[in-house]
Amino acid sequence: MGQRESRRRAVRALLRAGRMLDRVDTGLTPPQYRLLMLLADGTERSTALAQRLAVSKPAISAAVETLTVAGHVRRRSDESDRRITWLEITPVGEAALSLADDALVTRFDEVLKELDDPAVMLSALTDLDRAMEKNREERRRAQQS
Repeated sequence: MGQRESRRRAVRALLRAGRMLDRVDTGLTPPQYRLLMLLADGTERSTALAQRLAVSKPAISAAVETLTVAGHVRRRSDESDRRITWLEITPVGEAALSLADDALVTRFDEVLKELDDPAVMLSALTDLDRAMEKNREERRRAQQS
């Protein structure tokens, strides 16, 4: 199997894994999960979240509204500029995210146990995550120039 075919299979495996995890009953929709995951890293503005999630502002607004009504997210006005609204995860949202993480890890573990050496896969996925984050930052900087 050539390099291109190996990469094609890897891409397809990643897409299948994403779809598999999207179907896990976490109590959150996949977009809600991703939004809470980002907010768990710290407060954000909705425009920044929309950019990071690659969704429109109306789509992020709808997701934020649903999560706010459920008590998972809180809006907070910026003290120096009232036009700016910050979003932060609440303790209820942190609990929901933790439950979702547990459900996703349980499902992922079912697949990992089929591998001869799961640690190799986990290490490779950690490296891939770092590379994707580095690439995202480089692309963001290039767009700002």
